Amino acid sequence: MPPVSEYLGLLLDIGGVVHNTGVRMVERLARREPAMQPVIEEIGGIAGDRDELWQRMLRRQVTERDYWAQRAADLGAAVGETWDTRALMDRFYQLPEHEWLCAPTIELMTDAKAAGLRVGALTNDMTAFHGPEWVARQAHLKLFDVIVDASLTGVMKPDPRAFRDGAEALGVPAGQILFLDDMPWNTEGARQAGMTAVRVPWDDPVPAIDTARELLRLGPR
Repeated sequence: MPPVSEYLGLLLDIGGVVHNTGVRMVERLARREPAMQPVIEEIGGIAGDRDELWQRMLRRQVTERDYWAQRAADLGAAVGETWDTRALMDRFYQLPEHEWLCAPTIELMTDAKAAGLRVGALTNDMTAFHGPEWVARQAHLKLFDVIVDASLTGVMKPDPRAFRDGAEALGVPAGQILFLDDMPWNTEGARQAGMTAVRVPWDDPVPAIDTARELLRLGPR
């Protein structure tokens, strides 16, 4: 018999964990829209060390929503259009699914459910960024036992109430939940709420997913 995990629940952010990061999707979109490249170079690379707005976001001087609203306007202007965040996200998710869905995370979710764990989402922006019709069409979201979306609840991470709501919806004590997110303040908030948290880096999610598999005792991919 394989060893039994001490965890009973897996709680995941959506953007940057279940879906590839905006950083990667901008790169892929720019391959199809070459007019974006000079704008990206002028910014200093989306969400990079030289992207001053991204650095301000990391310093909590602007919100993540503010960041993507501005970058949507910048990238839309590059192709001669007026974009808000929803328009940019629509462009991202017109790419083939394998370019925006993080396959190692889907495998993690599938294996966690097969092992008897509860699997939930705790997201700040899914419905706000995509719209309810898009959400309803996504087969991969059916893997979740529960989805807690701050677009609907009004309580955004890292507010402690968001983690409490996630644990209550999942039906698992916080101390037996493994939480994955790409934003450092959200993983810190989860730890303060009593969860074990793993941050998923923006450039390469695979090591973090492998760490989650090890903690959940799911075995290697």
